[in-house]
Formats: sequence, C-alpha cells, structure tokens
Amino acid sequence: MAQNPNTGTTLEQQDTSAGTLTPTITLQNRNFNLMSYSAGGLWNFMQGHGIGVAYTVSQRAPSAQELYSYGAHESTATFDIGNPNLSKETSHNLELNVQKNIGELRGKASIYANRFSNYIYGYYTGNSISNGGQEGNGFSVVIAQQALATIKGVEGELTYNWRENGLGGRIFGDASQGTFDAGGNLPLQPAPRLGAEIAHQRDGWLTNASYIYSYQQNRLANWEQGPAPSYNLINAGISYTERIEQVNWTAYLNMKNLLNEQIRYATTPMAVRLYAPQPGRSFMVGVRATF
Repeated sequence: MAQNPNTGTTLEQQDTSAGTLTPTITLQNRNFNLMSYSAGGLWNFMQGHGIGVAYTVSQRAPSAQELYSYGAHESTATFDIGNPNLSKETSHNLELNVQKNIGELRGKASIYANRFSNYIYGYYTGNSISNGGQEGNGFSVVIAQQALATIKGVEGELTYNWRENGLGGRIFGDASQGTFDAGGNLPLQPAPRLGAEIAHQRDGWLTNASYIYSYQQNRLANWEQGPAPSYNLINAGISYTERIEQVNWTAYLNMKNLLNEQIRYATTPMAVRLYAPQPGRSFMVGVRATF
C-alpha cells in the first residue's frame, strides 16, 4: 500500500491556547507491505456442540488522515495533526469459543485477547486553537500517535426459534476493556451491553422489537471527559411484504429510541458525545421494492 502526498503543500501553523504554535509535520511518501494469516480448530465433543480456538494476525496501514491531516475537523471540533512516521499496526488475536448449533435453543460464547503492536490512536494534547471567534473553547488539538496496547473481551448470545409459528428471540451481551501496556485506558472504548430481541413472521407480516441496556463507561482515556452515561434503547418495527409479478413490495414502520433517552456512545469522539447526543424518538414510514 502506497501513500504519496503532494510534498509541496504548505501547512499553516496555528496559535494554541498555551501560547505556542501547533507542531509541524514533514510530508513524505510512505509504502506499507501488509499481511494477515490465521489458524484455528473446532472440536465437536458431542453432536451439535463444539469448542473452538482461533489465532489471527492482521496488519493495518495508517490511513491518509492519520499520516497527513493538518487542520480543523468541524464535525468533531478538533484540530487534527497527522504523523507521517507512523508504522503499520499489527494485531495478534487469540479467541476461545464454545457453541451449540443444533436444536431450537442455540448459543455461542467467546473470550478473546487482542494484542497490538503500534496501535494507532488520536491523542488529545490538552491545547486548543481558536474556532474563528465562535462560541465555545475552540478546537482541541489531536495528534496521531501509536503505542503497545491490549484489548480483552467476552461476548455471547442465546437464540430460540419456535419454527411452528415463526416466532424467534435472542438474548446477548458483550464487554471489553482496552488498555495501553504502559498504563491507562484506550480512548473510544465501547461500554458493556446486555440486550434482547424478539421477532414474529407470518403471512408476509414481520414484527420485531429490541432492547439494549448499555452500562456506564467509566474506563476512559485520561484525556477523555466522562463518564459516558448508561442508557436504555428500545427499537421496534412492523412491515408487510407482498409479491406483485416479479417485485417484492414492502411497507414498513420503524420506531427508534422509543424511550426518547439521551444516548451518548463512548465510541464517538469526545466533542460529539458531550455536545451532540444520538437522535431521540423517531418514526419512519416507507415503501421498499426489491426485484
């Protein structure tokens, strides 16, 4: 993978809140040779029941934004500064899982550890620059950096399908924790979640509802403001599908965030999470055709 910027581009430094100038970067061509491989196995210790293990190595080249950004990012209220010296990011992932894939009641659960070399992240320096005289504290200066890091997690689900009347359900949950090997939490880490879904399908009708409870996320990077609050999310929908000649027509009603809660994902950039929560209660009616 090659990244070839216009090395003649002039980067304009900005005054920070600390009375200094933003650091400059030297644009340079970069080339990355990437690879990935994996190995795994599954032991069916009885019919429909198995224990599996998988080991995966994958690499990611830094994006053009991570290498060469130098300017204000309006949607995240940040002044992003890239790092042309970034190395490719390498992850080593080991996962152990158990599963039941036979019968009306099925399930699977897994535990994993993912170790990163040169994990790429955006570091908030604590400085800011003027946002052109608008209200607020200006744009936070964020610099692309990388470090050794580890993400550990668990996830699982149980599903049940009453085939005789088209009714099915699922309960699920997941939790993870990302840390720098030198100490401290990774930024933008998801909060633990528990959820349930139920759906019924018959004679062209499909109705469904889902509920997710997200725990409060207290494990933030030391520059992140928080915590990210817990929330309850209820979505529902109903649709009817009719085939006319060669076209499947579907009329639907989708309902989102029925509790009208203020939802602030821990995985969204800090300014977005703090000042722009997810949409409140909404309803969408429409017609869709597939052929």
